[in-house]
Amino acid sequence: MRDTAARTHSGAGMSYYGPRFTEISSSVSGTQGATQATRLVDTPFKVRQAESVERPQTFDSPRLTETTHGASSMISYQNVAPHRSSSQPEVIQQPLTPPYTPHDLFGCGGHRPVSLEPAGFLESIFSLAWPDDQPNRVSRTPERHRSIESSKSDVDSDEPEALEHVQSAMVGFLSLDRNVESNGLPFVLQAYATWMSIFLFEPLRVADLFRNEVFRSYVLGEEIRRLMKLLANTVYEHARSSDYNLDMSPSSTMTEAILRRRLSEAGAHIEISRELDRQVALGAMLKTCEFIAGLCRTGSLSRTLSFMQYAAPIFRRACPGPLDELVNLPTLLASMVTSLRIYSTFDVILGSLTGRPMFFRYAVNFSPEVPESLFFLENGPGMRWKFGFPDRLLLTFAQMNGLYEDYGPSVPKQVVDELEAEIKRTKPIVSDMDAPVLAMGRMVVQECWILAALIYLYMGLCGAYSTDARVVRVRTKFMRILALVRPKRSVDSFLVYPMVILGLAADNWDERTIIRQRMLGVSECSRLGTLGNEFIRMLDHVWSKGSPAVWGDLRQACWEVSGV
Repeated sequence: MRDTAARTHSGAGMSYYGPRFTEISSSVSGTQGATQATRLVDTPFKVRQAESVERPQTFDSPRLTETTHGASSMISYQNVAPHRSSSQPEVIQQPLTPPYTPHDLFGCGGHRPVSLEPAGFLESIFSLAWPDDQPNRVSRTPERHRSIESSKSDVDSDEPEALEHVQSAMVGFLSLDRNVESNGLPFVLQAYATWMSIFLFEPLRVADLFRNEVFRSYVLGEEIRRLMKLLANTVYEHARSSDYNLDMSPSSTMTEAILRRRLSEAGAHIEISRELDRQVALGAMLKTCEFIAGLCRTGSLSRTLSFMQYAAPIFRRACPGPLDELVNLPTLLASMVTSLRIYSTFDVILGSLTGRPMFFRYAVNFSPEVPESLFFLENGPGMRWKFGFPDRLLLTFAQMNGLYEDYGPSVPKQVVDELEAEIKRTKPIVSDMDAPVLAMGRMVVQECWILAALIYLYMGLCGAYSTDARVVRVRTKFMRILALVRPKRSVDSFLVYPMVILGLAADNWDERTIIRQRMLGVSECSRLGTLGNEFIRMLDHVWSKGSPAVWGDLRQACWEVSGV
């Protein structure tokens, strides 16, 4: 099914670039809590630990504020540098001295992590036919660099960064009874900390950002506070049970009803002024990012796309820039508005994984205010902290999606060559502040995303079969990485999406079995009715054909399994 609104790739000749629709089936009193939020909203984490929570402050009527990213003026709810801290215990072991080398990441003093049997693990990753590749490392000079034990308990732990560290960064004080009226804010903060520690690739990197966004949102009114409590209830329901069913959750159902009503009201209220209209749309998009992220973990593909389609017109009005032009993705990501960044990222990624047209076409050109160099920084404006792909790679996926819509598997060779060089220049970014085991896992996830992008390029834009020599070469490298990394949630949960692309290219049953088992090892993929489980069934559908796969098989499988 194709979209019903005509568009062009360049953005010329149209008065409005709206969403591309397809058919898809599918009370806490805020006074005391708001006072807590206003008291803590801009207080750094270290200061909060030392001060009394009763220290009074004042807070004026909240509204969206302007902040700057580079030289451009952007709408934002927060303006706080990300907090970072180590999530691993100290042990008796010689410290590493930054910057690390790939050899250092095996462990200290000649000991390597027990999950890595073959030698030269990281060397094998970065000798994948483009010899100059090495990870981008950001060297720091910490007061004291902690030594890390590469123990079996570290490797097998399901917590990528220990929950207590994220809670400490988010809350900074003891948990309280959520049923007590004044404890609404700590309850929400703890829920966010739980969600972040499980579902974010780099939770500590954005802990301060989310903490301040929670505080600012909490004082925006009773309805927003109610939404936040419902979302918190949903998080706790999911954390309590491995059999959590989103469709049976009263909190989730009520959250969606409120969000849809807010979006509908915004759709019926259009301001004459573009800036005022954008403010209305931004207000309606509040808390949609948390809900969409939850749907992609515990909901079905059809329900996820249905909600995203409903929010699409409001998302477009909330984006920076004129309405008669394509949404500029670099500028949007640099705006630091979480709801818009999450929506656009899922639009791009789900478009790549399903073969469906994105809801929007995105311009990916850079500007002096938002240069390409921003997306190679450790703390760049992209979404690596959420998904695990290098920031620059998202823009490449968006460009490839647009080219596939325009040309199918017949993209001009010059364009393909430029994209291939661009992907191969992309390198993992790992901080020298990360523990070796943690850094290694993050490096692996990013490298797998890069390899998935190459498979998409060859099979999607070049029309190659899964047996094509280029595809086989990249697939072999991908499988080598999977074979060297012990199955573990903190890695595999961020490999689910790139493994869908790998699975399409897998050409023998041994490889397919490994991919299927790794995906089923992630709890969200093992439950029927979830997006992750539907991806496994899509791969089963492709594999059942018994012939070399082509990229179009993914779109057909999506229709057969999910009906979208």
